[in-house]
Amino acid sequence: MKVLQVAAEAVPYAKTGGLADVAGALPKALRGLGVETDLILPFYRDVRGCRLYFRGSPEEISVRVGDKEEPGAVEEVREASGARVFLVRNDRYFDREFLYGTRDGDYGDNCERFTFFCRGVIEWIMQTGRRYDVIHCHDWQTALIPVYMKTLYADAESLADAASVFTVHNLGYQGLFYDNDLPTTGLGWDLFTHKGLEFYGRVNLMKGGLVFGDILSTVSETYSREIQKEEFGYGLEGVLYERRKELFGIVNGADYEEWNPATDRWITANYSAGDLSGKAACRRDLLAEFGFPDGDDFIIGIIGRFTSQKGFDLIERAGDWLAGQPLRLVIIGSGERRYEESIIGLGRKYPERIAVRVAYDTALARKIEAGMDACLMPSRYEPCGLNQIYSLKYGAVPIVRNTGGLADTVVDADLYPKDGDGFIFNEYSPEALKGAVSRALAAFADRSRWKAIILRGMKKDFSWDASARKYIGLYEKAIGRRRKR
Repeated sequence: MKVLQVAAEAVPYAKTGGLADVAGALPKALRGLGVETDLILPFYRDVRGCRLYFRGSPEEISVRVGDKEEPGAVEEVREASGARVFLVRNDRYFDREFLYGTRDGDYGDNCERFTFFCRGVIEWIMQTGRRYDVIHCHDWQTALIPVYMKTLYADAESLADAASVFTVHNLGYQGLFYDNDLPTTGLGWDLFTHKGLEFYGRVNLMKGGLVFGDILSTVSETYSREIQKEEFGYGLEGVLYERRKELFGIVNGADYEEWNPATDRWITANYSAGDLSGKAACRRDLLAEFGFPDGDDFIIGIIGRFTSQKGFDLIERAGDWLAGQPLRLVIIGSGERRYEESIIGLGRKYPERIAVRVAYDTALARKIEAGMDACLMPSRYEPCGLNQIYSLKYGAVPIVRNTGGLADTVVDADLYPKDGDGFIFNEYSPEALKGAVSRALAAFADRSRWKAIILRGMKKDFSWDASARKYIGLYEKAIGRRRKR
């Protein structure tokens, strides 16, 4: 089996969120199971900061974007592991400070940028004569590929045996554009219908992937069910319900070669479930980093995008209460301007209790992961979430809302005392959040109980092997559907 992973971001090359972790780790896991897997993504400015070893000369491509031909190139990078990574280059589109837009909004030409990327991938496959059994596309930025495979490129010999798998990482981001952007994609107006890419008078690229993909998946079983309902479907619940027999949920794995406190090079001291002494050193280091005095106060960390999806409106409303508890709150991330400003304001109001850094800082995020006692994720919705999986391994107890992948990966320690490794609340409200934090504080006061909760979490295994095997099963289903046509 030969598989091409197509993603808009992937570690270690470019990252804004969990998609990059998945796109970087899944190919490696698949290769470990004997699946020949390549990865292709845009050649962003961020990529230039990586230590790259190019193989051969760039492969020139010409891509039709709207009524013009846009030149580009595909560069091959050879990783130390032997993996093949391909970078689609066009500096006009991708040589920018950010991947998709600034904190004030998306780039206005994103439809054009990712049309170039999607058509560029197909043109490159055709030009080089490569053959793939499965083209696995991730999120809206790649959603045109399944559409093209069944429309503009339906007769392409290089794609004759290829099936498509389309994975939704976050349905809240759909690639919505004005109707006058449709000609940019090269698709005809016959697809601008409720059964095609039309969405309340606009072009919806995510919908295209959902309608045209051979097999659909998302990143947790609970989320795959949630998005078929109005509350979580963002207007696409009908499409997803209609395709429910082709929709599957697979929880993201964790790359424990990268995320392991026993070997993590970013943290002050290494530790494991067998020897937690290093965590105490990491805890002291974290307090010192943010100017807090050394002590026994409960340390809660929040790592993520400052958006309402991640529950930052709850943090706003519960901020005064949190500052009044015997705890220290450490927050790092960036995102929407209004939440950046309000969370910074909380830190200024309660500097002795709340510390905030607006930044994307890998080293500091690792420091927080290793040093905090608990990880707070009060998400409005969460397709999978990776921070809670990482936190379990690092002995940081998750405090999460009962949604999506959080529900699939965390067990409430009060409801299930023998198996619990976190604290879960159901209602999306400040009061429910406060209740979960209060329960965690009470457990923290009982040190023997708290240690047992930590160890249960650290011993859990969310390695990519099991998830990758499930993806292979999806690829086989997709290939089977392709052959029946």
